[in-house]
Amino acid sequence: MILNDIKNMLEEGVLQEHFPGAHFGIVYKGGLPIADFVGYKQIYPNKVDLKGDEIYDIASLTKVISTTTIVMKLIEDEKLSLKTKVSHIFDWFEFDDITIYDLLTHTSGLPADIPRASTLKNKEEVISKIKSVKMKEKKGSYVIYSDIGFILLGLIIEKITNKSLNDNGQEIIFKPLGMLDTSYYPDISRAVPTELREDEVYQGLLQGKVHDEKAFALGEAGHAGLFSTVKDLTIFIKAILEDDFVLSSETLNMIFKLREEKPSLNGNILKRALGWDKPTLGSSSSDLSDFDQTILHTGFTGCNMFIDRKNEIGFVMLSNAVHPKRSLNQIIGYRYKIAQMIYKYREENAHD
Repeated sequence: MILNDIKNMLEEGVLQEHFPGAHFGIVYKGGLPIADFVGYKQIYPNKVDLKGDEIYDIASLTKVISTTTIVMKLIEDEKLSLKTKVSHIFDWFEFDDITIYDLLTHTSGLPADIPRASTLKNKEEVISKIKSVKMKEKKGSYVIYSDIGFILLGLIIEKITNKSLNDNGQEIIFKPLGMLDTSYYPDISRAVPTELREDEVYQGLLQGKVHDEKAFALGEAGHAGLFSTVKDLTIFIKAILEDDFVLSSETLNMIFKLREEKPSLNGNILKRALGWDKPTLGSSSSDLSDFDQTILHTGFTGCNMFIDRKNEIGFVMLSNAVHPKRSLNQIIGYRYKIAQMIYKYREENAHD
């Protein structure tokens, strides 16, 4: 069975100390999601086995699960449009031509990150840094995967709705879908620890507190900070595969469409949908996924997911591969191999 094959591969990774442990789930349209887990909840200061109900810091999956979905709902409800200019919402934003579309596709030209993020102490400091940010490149010339862009989207959501990101997420996505353990405020006892943080802002193991330093300072953020479980994310994937989602079919089709195909700053050609990645050679949905009907994303803590509507399949893996130090994270190489296994297994068993 495919679950066992994936589990065996990941158990080898745990044995080689490539990551402490992982939860993973596969979703087939029309069927019940299947899931399993391997390894440890933590390995520092002592080893604790995973039990199966753990909650993970899903890092940049926040960008797509929460922020992109909420933004698209606001567009659906005509409270925003892809052409809305950021400067029309925030008069302090000095780049007059940057739109919601540019932020969602990472083509705004804004830099990827805020320098020395580990020194940021609160929301005011983060916003102050964003106010003084300089353009990295001309708008539309590169795909620069930008946390700053998604921090802005989070702030825009808060401004337009006059509600927190967590409240928006619960109201628009998590409660309607029955995602009971997805929130910016997890049950700390069930949360897996991520990195041992040792700087002027925080000292100690991060558990139930967001790993990303900018999100830590912001409290709730558009680019990171959401916590979830494999069970909840398989519910999210299943709803999209079965077109029983919190967005209309038309809006979902908008999300899946290829929007940009441009070089990154290091010359790789990147392909972006609204919020989501599109498959490229060697990506975490493998080379067997359908290009037009697949969206995918990854998260720095060791998470990844993909949804392929043509082949009616989805996958999610959550891990705390940055525990106890980000330099130990070696989970990335497993993503492609797992996706290849899933597609080959599906092909071989299509007529069973």
